[in-house]
Amino acid sequence: MVKYTEFQTVVMAGGKGSRMTELTGGKPKCLLPVCNMPMIFYPLNSLEKAGFTETIVIVTESIKREVGTVIDKLGMSIKLELIGIPDGEDLGTADAIRYIYDKINKDLIVVSCDLIADIEISELLNSYRKHNASITALMLPIPKISSNFITPGPKRKQKPETDLIGIDNKTNRLVFLASASDFEDSISISQKLLRKHTSFTMHSKLLDAHFYIINKWVVDFLVHNKSFSTLKGELLPYIVKKQLSSPTKLAAEDKNPSIIAMNTKDDIFRFAINNNLDELVRKMSAFNDHSYDSEKVYHADVIRCYVHISDTFGLRTNTLQMYSFANSIIPELSLMDLKKESISLLATVKSTQIVNSYIGDETLVDEKTSIKKSHIGSGATIKSKTRIADSIIMKNVTINERCVIQNCILCNGCVIEEGSELRDCLVGAQQIVPSGSNLSREILVDIDTLMEI
Repeated sequence: MVKYTEFQTVVMAGGKGSRMTELTGGKPKCLLPVCNMPMIFYPLNSLEKAGFTETIVIVTESIKREVGTVIDKLGMSIKLELIGIPDGEDLGTADAIRYIYDKINKDLIVVSCDLIADIEISELLNSYRKHNASITALMLPIPKISSNFITPGPKRKQKPETDLIGIDNKTNRLVFLASASDFEDSISISQKLLRKHTSFTMHSKLLDAHFYIINKWVVDFLVHNKSFSTLKGELLPYIVKKQLSSPTKLAAEDKNPSIIAMNTKDDIFRFAINNNLDELVRKMSAFNDHSYDSEKVYHADVIRCYVHISDTFGLRTNTLQMYSFANSIIPELSLMDLKKESISLLATVKSTQIVNSYIGDETLVDEKTSIKKSHIGSGATIKSKTRIADSIIMKNVTINERCVIQNCILCNGCVIEEGSELRDCLVGAQQIVPSGSNLSREILVDIDTLMEI
């Protein structure tokens, strides 16, 4: 296993899960269970398997202790530095990078806590190195969800976010990035882009994995230009556009400017060209990312953004639909060496009807109970003569006698009274479902939870 020393890594785990508030009202997004493992386990495991020995994890201050306790129980070898950001401030991903800037002294890898992907990180790093890129972003095929798949809750038409991603066909240079929602019927492409990149494809079915390798100079620029709040929505599109520009004469001549004196909002090139060795390497390079013409290497660009497209499985569990889908499909894959079935040695299971399911610590499953293709968290109580299938049962849930739970999500601490039947439902944290209830495609949560943004 290779150990990487030229990169630092940071896992973004401070998000509130604003697109899945039905689930995050009672539990931090990064700790939501996916196949009975906390969501944050998956990016941490990917980094560990790739050879990284330490990483920074950014969370909000209020959940720092809880996240640390959960991760400690995973027994991972990767060393973590948990950093809590203020709860009351609405900090985006770019703001979070500024918050930890004094700890960053190398090129930076930024990973979202909701990324679950079977990727070869070394291939992504090699792509970044080959071009000495400013930013390299990982793109994945959008997961295909069967029309038969039902997300718990009311029937509704899913409207996933669609990115428009322009990629040079010969070089994988990222030349255009925008959200489809920013346009109505058509998009405008600048003549400058068309002249410089004569052959590129505009993709609408690629998933931005929120896995970025960022050159240290970009981090420096970000810290001194506080107008950017997010990486994906603001900084990355800005830098992609700047590839089409050229340094001003002043910036090109002034190799060692005073950072305090410069107008950082106007001139990103003061950060990008302050490495004389980098410029020399470019001039001497035998590699030309546009070998089909006679222009200088890399068009003599000092800002270079690329994508690495992986054809392996991957998704982001950032919506209720994708969270449900991840729990349903991951047991069928050889991802992360997870087993199809895992019953904790600390659980008390009296039933013999457990099929392809996960049972957590200190959970009681009574006799004459059937559990199929489900994930049962720790501290749950499942009483006798109950049937559970294709469901996610979180921590400390109680399901009483003679219940039927089909394709449901039951959040922390909720209680399902005896004789209830729930199909395609989501029950929020601490909710109580009265005995004899017969519910289909319902969401039962506190209204205050749904209004959290």
